[in-house]
Amino acid sequence: MKPIEYVTSLNQYYQSQGFPPYKWSEFDFSPWTPFDKPLEKSRIALLSSAGIFKQDQDPFDPWAVNDLSFRQISTDTPYTDLKLHHNYFDHRDAANKDLNCVYPIQRFQELVKAGVIGSLAPTVISLGMGRLYKRTALQNETVPKIIDILRSQEADAVFLVAA
Repeated sequence: MKPIEYVTSLNQYYQSQGFPPYKWSEFDFSPWTPFDKPLEKSRIALLSSAGIFKQDQDPFDPWAVNDLSFRQISTDTPYTDLKLHHNYFDHRDAANKDLNCVYPIQRFQELVKAGVIGSLAPTVISLGMGRLYKRTALQNETVPKIIDILRSQEADAVFLVAA
């Protein structure tokens, strides 16, 4: 069996539907800086794109296109109050066995207790990514809001779980 050139096939399909060719993001510089603060003195924020939300929040629409929304979830929210809505990965293990594989808050709480990391940011940022074609809107609208939240919580670093 010949391998499927996924990106090429997807690009051809969307062009046949009237969309322009996909343009990959290109960056001439990186805003990253070396992380030199000891982990045991650092505040770590958790960000997951697994579509996690609290049962008293609006769920993510798993079929949405260009959903730029996100949810803030307190790090002390009981696991029984968390739900998952996402259609772009096989989430049977996460939803039915252990949510920590896409939302590892319990593992991070254990790291704090063990003194491996200093503390957790008080809220987790959760996104329901999928079929997001508005990269400019993501960069100019959603990301600055998330950065403001992370700064207000004095996060030193972010652990991203890309689902």
